[in-house]
Amino acid sequence: MSETGLPAWDEDLTARERVREIATTLTEPRSVEWVREQAGVSAWQTAKDELAMLVEFGQLRAIEGDDGHTKYAPNYQQRYFEELAALINDHTRAELRDEIATIQERIDDWKAEFGVSDQHELEASLADDQNAEAIRERNRVLRRWERAADNQRLLRQALQLYDDARSITPEQLGGPTQPGDGSASVSE
Repeated sequence: MSETGLPAWDEDLTARERVREIATTLTEPRSVEWVREQAGVSAWQTAKDELAMLVEFGQLRAIEGDDGHTKYAPNYQQRYFEELAALINDHTRAELRDEIATIQERIDDWKAEFGVSDQHELEASLADDQNAEAIRERNRVLRRWERAADNQRLLRQALQLYDDARSITPEQLGGPTQPGDGSASVSE
């Protein structure tokens, strides 16, 4: 138990599971030692082996750090595809379209509120004579606008891939091909 009386996050996890929990939430490159300490793992080799396995499975990338030692970084490409797959698998086309519209309404409101046509204009307006609170508010909106635009892009991509992704079944991905099943071989 933690000091708050709640179960500790790692209470029922093995050393390898704790390393995975820490490693899959990385936002910047980290060393084996850093991950080992954060995961509360005593054996350096256990952390190293688990990180190497995550690299092998595409969850992390191994990069050379400034100090010449290997660091482990998020695989943003993998995370992006996982997010796309989750959107496609967990939502209908109508839900994705509705969310795109909701985000666009929010962006339109910001355009009207600040009298700008896009987020770059809002950013440029930070140089205008304004008080500190107005500048802070524009910075907050700018960060929210950037996230909204990124989410909107992701949703649009999910819509573009929706039918193709939903039509793929596990049998098509690696199972034997049967004549007339609609799948094509690589050589066709």
